[in-house]
Amino acid sequence: MEIWAIIGIVLIFVLLLSGAPLAIGFGFGSLIVVLMVMGMPLDGIASLVFNSINSFPLLAAPFFILAGNLLLHSGGMPDVRDFMQSWLGQMRGGLAAGAVIIGAFLGAVSGSSTACLAIMGAVILPIMVEAGYDRPFASGIVLNASELGWIIPPSLALIILGALTRISIPQLFLAGIGTGLLATVFMAIVALLISRRRKYPPAAKVGWKTRGTSFVRALPLLFMPVIILGGIYSGLFSPTESAAIACFYTVAIGLFFYRRLNWTGIKQALLDTAKLSCMIYLLIVCADLFSKVLCYLMVPQTITEVVIGLRLEPLAFLLVVEGFLLVMGFFFSSIPMIIVILPMFVPIALRLGIDPVFYGILAILVTAIGEITPPMGPQLWFAEPICKEKMGNIMRESWPFLGALTLAVLVTTFVPGIAMFLVELWR
Repeated sequence: MEIWAIIGIVLIFVLLLSGAPLAIGFGFGSLIVVLMVMGMPLDGIASLVFNSINSFPLLAAPFFILAGNLLLHSGGMPDVRDFMQSWLGQMRGGLAAGAVIIGAFLGAVSGSSTACLAIMGAVILPIMVEAGYDRPFASGIVLNASELGWIIPPSLALIILGALTRISIPQLFLAGIGTGLLATVFMAIVALLISRRRKYPPAAKVGWKTRGTSFVRALPLLFMPVIILGGIYSGLFSPTESAAIACFYTVAIGLFFYRRLNWTGIKQALLDTAKLSCMIYLLIVCADLFSKVLCYLMVPQTITEVVIGLRLEPLAFLLVVEGFLLVMGFFFSSIPMIIVILPMFVPIALRLGIDPVFYGILAILVTAIGEITPPMGPQLWFAEPICKEKMGNIMRESWPFLGALTLAVLVTTFVPGIAMFLVELWR
């Protein structure tokens, strides 16, 4: 390996270990290799950067982020919260299970775990604490349930993975439905069991009239996933178009139904979306540049030959990759993992006869688990200020839910039909 290649790779690791933004680490180190080793001219680098993000499916990312931010300012989430509380709160632990379900619902609207965490921390966490739940326990639920946004469609993670690997995004969405619902059920059961063991108080009973009123108030938002996914699978519009429609729909119900959305909220949603979208696109550009360096250095090809040489069965391969991705997720956030690491195993999965859609949904789920696994899960750092709770307390309460998510991975791995049933029907 040439000296400039070694310098570039070392610089990447030094920057990452120093706490520099991931995009800076990937970008500067990769540029050294691209310029000094690969000999690519500056206009070639510019073309490479443009092609990294010149993707119509990737255009769905900022739209879904905007939809999630508009949702936070629309004024409809308190009504969804009241709906879940009136229908499930009277059962001991029902509000905790309802919080998990709301996390799944938000995943079906925003597609982003960070957006789910922000919304649940602002809306769901306070009502759980007010209802008598310990803040650390409520924070653990909010953190782990927010990861359902990476799994349940329309997932930003699935969109990015599909766009970069040319795996069908609608099929990844279908695979995410069964897997995401299984994870939701397991986490809701854990929330119920812990709540009953600790004897958290149930909410006061309400009549059917109150329940009916709460349902009517929450219905416009509850109907939103039906519009998004129904439009995609009916062929009316693409995932990108569905993301744009979700934004217009959220603005409409926020202005004319809930009447709590104002120009200040819209401006804040646009600003937050611009910040997060720019960060994501910069990560995509720099991580894609790094992946080109890895390909030039024959890293993916070497990994493929080593794995094939081990003569692993498909099931053994999936289990090994799941363990590897879980460890990697301790140190890297999801988006760089999705851009750099996950695509490297797609050719191996194909050579072993594994459906790339099945590999993709398992890889995304494991990546989501790694992102919230103590002690280095990056999402934990976001949870501390949002939940206003010490990280150690959140970590302690997260373990049972991480177990539930891990069980969902293993069950899906051994029973592929959970993820692939709808995919095969659609094919």
